[in-house]
Amino acid sequence: MRQRLRSRLSHARVAALVPLTVLLTSAVIALVAFGDGRAQAAGQLSCGETITADVTLHHNLVNCPNNGIIIGADDVTLDLNYHTIDGDGTPAAGCDPETEFCDVGVLNDGHDGVTLVHGSMRQFDVGAAVGEARHNRLLDISASRNRFFGLVIFGTARSVVRNGSFSRNIPPEGDGIGVFGSDHLRILHNKVRHNPGPGIHVDDSNENLIKRNVFSRNSPGILMGGDRNEVRRNRCARNGACVLVGGGSRNVIARNRINKGGDGIAIEKGHGNLIARNDILGPHRAGVYLAIDRPPIGGRDNLIRRNFVRGSGEDAFLVRREDRHSRLKRNVAVGAGDDGFDVNSRSANLTRNRALRNRDLGIEAVRGVRDGGGNKASGNGDARQCTNIVCR
Repeated sequence: MRQRLRSRLSHARVAALVPLTVLLTSAVIALVAFGDGRAQAAGQLSCGETITADVTLHHNLVNCPNNGIIIGADDVTLDLNYHTIDGDGTPAAGCDPETEFCDVGVLNDGHDGVTLVHGSMRQFDVGAAVGEARHNRLLDISASRNRFFGLVIFGTARSVVRNGSFSRNIPPEGDGIGVFGSDHLRILHNKVRHNPGPGIHVDDSNENLIKRNVFSRNSPGILMGGDRNEVRRNRCARNGACVLVGGGSRNVIARNRINKGGDGIAIEKGHGNLIARNDILGPHRAGVYLAIDRPPIGGRDNLIRRNFVRGSGEDAFLVRREDRHSRLKRNVAVGAGDDGFDVNSRSANLTRNRALRNRDLGIEAVRGVRDGGGNKASGNGDARQCTNIVCR
């Protein structure tokens, strides 16, 4: 498993710079023998044991040399009872990641209706892993100081992760949560902080809801690859970017509050995405940007509506020429270090935007940009206020 996850993480690092153009294969790895013993009486588990009935843990498991606890049946509840499952911080000796799972705190491979609650996993390769399952619940769990992921979910549907903490996983690769080939998840009310990789890395995963989480000092907060996902009402502070859509369509990114960090929200590739009603304050670079120029890749038909960007270090809204037919409507740019709106795509449409007190132009648009009317600019550093578009 470690080698496969390492490969995924390598793709993730590339995706942080360029869009996800190659979907990762689903992580289906055969589960082989993990020992002969059955779970001991409730709460008296040892490292590496398999449970097939509900268990409440009554002590910490410390320095597990390989896996912590393995789920062996459907409809099992593992209540960690506010205890910790602790690895030894080193790769599992004698475990072959090509044929078996290695160094996972809590492992569920293929069992439905499982609940994991009230406890923490640390110092494994992966804190917790759920694969090829449905209707799982992970409630009030913490995963930190793991080498690759706090939590990884693959090939899984209709499950929930709520009220957890997935923070301070280990450089250079540690992600908070990885979601691969999984649909209809709800990731709610979690704290995801201080991860050297993405806080949440979503790839080849559709129709998931990421709502009311806190992201701080991740790189980025959310790396998105998939369709029809919703990112709503999250709080982001000092991430590389809050949300980066490396490749995906018809996603909704709405009503998030973003403070500082590198960029606010980016769509590098994909079509029909909606960025709406986000408040973005003090990003070091752009508040919202579309497309990248190195390499030249962009999306199309995205709608950027009613966002407020204040105090960006560079342009508040940046549309590179590689983007096609996107619409910017009723957005506000205030106090940007460069332009309020820097629009380099001739097919972009600007309607009823406002640009106030930006250092350079209010709206700098290339010739041929579609003027939807009603744009306003005042108090900007360049006396022209706007170029190639009518501003009042």
